[in-house]
Amino acid sequence: MRHLFLPSALFLLTTAVAVAQEYPVQQEVSRTLTGGSLTEEKAVEYLTGRNEVQAGAAAYYVAGKSVTLQPGFTAQAGSVFQASVEKVVSRPSENGGILTVSAYPNPFETVSEVQYVLPAASKVSHTLTDGQGKIIRQVDAGEVQAAGKYQTKVDGQDLPTGVYLYQVQTDRERKVIRLLKK
Repeated sequence: MRHLFLPSALFLLTTAVAVAQEYPVQQEVSRTLTGGSLTEEKAVEYLTGRNEVQAGAAAYYVAGKSVTLQPGFTAQAGSVFQASVEKVVSRPSENGGILTVSAYPNPFETVSEVQYVLPAASKVSHTLTDGQGKIIRQVDAGEVQAAGKYQTKVDGQDLPTGVYLYQVQTDRERKVIRLLKK
């Protein structure tokens, strides 16, 4: 089992397991995202946003051809918002496997352990951001990791109390969890 140590990092879990689902070809997001919420919206081709992302909320919009922000869309100061155009397959894991990510303890005082399970071999990158989306740490794996379970110990001693987002990105999927440092 491989261990990746990220010094002085902390993490809180909000989304650990996703269910295999079919993504729509086109999607419109119109609901308000309140503080403390985290969402990742995906569409195979087109995604349109006309919603509000309030302070303390995090939203990630991904579409295969375009992400369009219509009048009425706002991302308040203190929110995290990211839109990207990248390949989105109809089923996130056609082989039935899914990327899972969890952290324990969460909330934590000094150290948390992030565990992730790769359903297939992939390069993996890890990113820790603060509540405003500023990158605190980023680790890009140069080698392909085999399918299986991995752990990352996170030392948050030097981080201030607060909410952080930890992202695990593979060749096919991305999962973001929220971590709370006490």
